[in-house]
Amino acid sequence: MANIDLILLQRVEKLGQMGELVSVKPGYARNFLLPQGKAVRATKANKERFERERVQLEAQNLKRREEAERVAERVAGLSVT
Repeated sequence: MANIDLILLQRVEKLGQMGELVSVKPGYARNFLLPQGKAVRATKANKERFERERVQLEAQNLKRREEAERVAERVAGLSVT
């Protein structure tokens, strides 16, 4: 099968950064990236929508990262027995 072109809506490890156009196998797109909202198909309409919403998506990703860093700071000092 041919690969599917997607636009990443957030950073995906070992694949790319937000906004990059990537080509992945259909199963990876269908089973992981699309259902979790990490990417959209690279159609002309989606490319235009992504450019309009880029600022909002970057702000959401920054907020998630800050929250994760705060949780990491709280967990770093804990010990589990």
